[in-house]
Amino acid sequence: MTDQDPAISLEINDGIAVATMRRPKQRNAMSAEFIACIQDIMARVRNDDSVRVFILTGSDGVFCAGGDIKGMLDRAKGKGMSADAVRKRLYYMNEWVQQLRTMEIPVIAAVDGPAFGAGFGLSLCADFVLASDRASFCSVFCRIGAVPDCGVLFNLPRMIGMQRAKQLMYTGREVSAEEARDLGIVMDIHPADKLQDAAMDLARQMKEASPTAFAITKRVTNQAFDNDANGILEM
Repeated sequence: MTDQDPAISLEINDGIAVATMRRPKQRNAMSAEFIACIQDIMARVRNDDSVRVFILTGSDGVFCAGGDIKGMLDRAKGKGMSADAVRKRLYYMNEWVQQLRTMEIPVIAAVDGPAFGAGFGLSLCADFVLASDRASFCSVFCRIGAVPDCGVLFNLPRMIGMQRAKQLMYTGREVSAEEARDLGIVMDIHPADKLQDAAMDLARQMKEASPTAFAITKRVTNQAFDNDANGILEM
């Protein structure tokens, strides 16, 4: 791997798109290049009618350690970041996070190693989270004086309940793959060398489904906690 390699690569084969974060030495931090790559990849996947399932994964034992704190601090020291610049950056990030969460195809996060901060939020945007036995999760924001972003405030309470979500967000403690499965964050755990195979196996189970039926099912299900029974029936 060289410095010219993309922060995230994309492979599409037989209806399954696999996006691999490829900067493990930088802990796959969400740099400006990372954000540009993932937004481009999501646009390509959304516009490719042959893609039926999307898998997001890391490399070399790292999923994503969150925001590029060093890069943000360097920019702030170099020329300063106005409140408006910060606001626009967050709006830009919120846009692609929402696009990932609402993709009208199944989304699988295959998490091997740390998924911290915004990387934790990234995994929660998936329909299914598969983890290796060495995966770990952490809402680390409060430790660094930040507010949970990347969809954590919305997705985590709906996934594990308000009280447990608050506990993870307020303490910023690290959660193992086993505890994450017990809480309901992770669906299944696999040995690290079998994780990608497991993600592909799950993808193959869904890729023959009707795209239209699945799109409607996902759209309605994503709003199940925000509507009453009559609202869901109308949808």
